[in-house]
Amino acid sequence: MDIKGTPHHSIKLFRYRVHCLAKELWKEKDPVCRVNLTLQLADAVTSLARLEVQEAKKCQHSSLSASDSELNEL
Repeated sequence: MDIKGTPHHSIKLFRYRVHCLAKELWKEKDPVCRVNLTLQLADAVTSLARLEVQEAKKCQHSSLSASDSELNEL
């Protein structure tokens, strides 16, 4: 999945997708369908992890910027 330039709300969409796929996987009885669901889940989790890293970096950067501006005011 391509995640470059994805809007912030997409993190919520990926979280929801991961949640739904995981629930489907627990309910599925057919082994072939479980394999397919597992591959989809792995792809969604990987994309979500990348988005979460990007979001964490943004938060860290903004908190550092806020600290810098507070120091400049002193």
